[in-house]
Parts: sequence; C-alpha cells; structure tokens
Amino acid sequence: MFSAAPGVAASEPTGPISASEAPDATPPEPAPPQPPAVADPIPLLIHLYRAEDFQGVRTESLRRQLDAPPSPVLQAELRYMEALARLALGEADAAMVDLDALRQQADAPPVAELAQLALAEAWLTQFPVQGVRMYQDYLAAHADSPWASPAAQRAAWGLAESGRFSMALTQLEGAGQPISPALRQTLTAPPRWKRPVLAAALSGALPGAGQLYARQPREALSAFAVNAVFFSGMALAARQRAWPAFGIAAFFGVGFYAGNIYGAADAALRYNRGARDDVMRTFEEELPPVEMPPLPQR
Repeated sequence: MFSAAPGVAASEPTGPISASEAPDATPPEPAPPQPPAVADPIPLLIHLYRAEDFQGVRTESLRRQLDAPPSPVLQAELRYMEALARLALGEADAAMVDLDALRQQADAPPVAELAQLALAEAWLTQFPVQGVRMYQDYLAAHADSPWASPAAQRAAWGLAESGRFSMALTQLEGAGQPISPALRQTLTAPPRWKRPVLAAALSGALPGAGQLYARQPREALSAFAVNAVFFSGMALAARQRAWPAFGIAAFFGVGFYAGNIYGAADAALRYNRGARDDVMRTFEEELPPVEMPPLPQR
C-alpha cells in the first residue's frame, strides 16, 4: 500500500458513493414568467388630445383599460383622459360625473387633484359662479400646488366674465399674479353698465330715447322716425275721421312702438356684452395663457 507523496493531493475515490454522500442534482425551479412590459399610454393620449383627436383619446383610453389591469394610478389617469375627451366631444354631463368620482379617489391623489381642476374648468364654461367657487375651494386646499397660479387666474377670469371686475383684480393680487397697468386700469374703472329696464322705460316715454341711452344713435333715430310717422298718420286720420286708415295706422304703429321698447332693452344688453367683451379681451391679452384642463405630467 502506497501513501500519497507529500504535497500531492489524494486522488478521488473510485468506489461507489452512497446516496447520503451524493451531491444534490435537482435543477433549480425556473423563475415565474414576468408579464411583458407595457408602454406607458399617457404620452400617446396627451399627443392625441393636443392634436384634437378626441375620439382617438376616448377609444385608446378604453382599449388600454380593457387590455390589462393597470395600477390604480394609471387606471385613474386613463379614466381622466377619457373624461377630458368626453368633455371635448360635448358629453359634459357624463364627463363631469366621472371627474367628480375621480376627484374623490383616495388611491390616486395626483389624478384627484387634476380632476378637481378639470371639473372646476368645466363648470366655469357653463356656470361661471360655480366654477369660480370650485377654483377657490381648490386654492384653499392646495395653496402650494404648481397649479395654484393657473387656478387663481382662471378664478379671476370667471369673476371678470360675471362682471365682478374688482373681485377679479383682488383675486389676481391675492395670488401674486403680475398685473399690467392696462389690465389694472381696465379692472379698476370698467365701463358702466346700461340698465335694460331704464332703457325700455325711456323709449316708452319717447321712442328712441332708450336706444340713445344705450349709445346706439342710429337705432335711436330710426325708432324715433318710424314711430313719428305712424303717430302722425294716426293723428291725421283721426282729425279727418278716416277711421279705417286710423285703425290700420294704429295696428302697425302699436307694433312698432312695442318693438321700439324691446329694441331699447336689447340695445342696453348688447352694449353690456360689448363692454364685457372688451374687458375680457384685455384680460386675455395681458395675462399669459393657461392650459386648462390640466394634463397628466410625464
């Protein structure tokens, strides 16, 4: 029997190996298959929305929601983009219901904030008083949000659209918005409104006076001339006792007289709309544009 020389390793045993001494030959279990990575659909939806392909936004949002169950935040974003598309397509009632549900969704706070802004904007275009109130509620809860400045500007826009110019100026000042001298002057000293009831009463007393009060001199002259002709005809027919002619002149004269009163009230309303439009034009020219409703950030 020979022993191994010093410094030389002994050879592996060549005899049979017991089961207890055999190495573990069980292959490792394969890792479970991972779901394929799905591209983020939001950039595509934002692109379609800005290209005004609102039907494409709606279709793609629905398809992505059905393809695979996304995370709660992505699911909320898809529903949000679908709601914006519905708003743009004229389905305001259904879209506003969806936005109201999204703004109360606790597991997707960023989307809930966007939904609150979008809902305020939707109300602002339909009922400015409610839209202003919702924007102000948002500002009270999110004073430090990056959307606070645009929200304050839109609230001020709604106040100006409603004719509350001094409150619009206060809203802008409170938000620290830069206000140009032209805009400050417009909001501080806006045109004085014409009262439709007063215009109608003036034209009832003297045809054309209400139109003149509403700064419509041509309409005032026309109303005065036409009514003067009919009243003169009635007076002449009565003096000559030509009652059939008097009846015809009275029939048409009363109609023109009533139209003169209505026209005066309408002239005052048109003057007010024009004055408000001038203020709003200055408002939009002097302040930077705001993208509303907001889109998810990527």
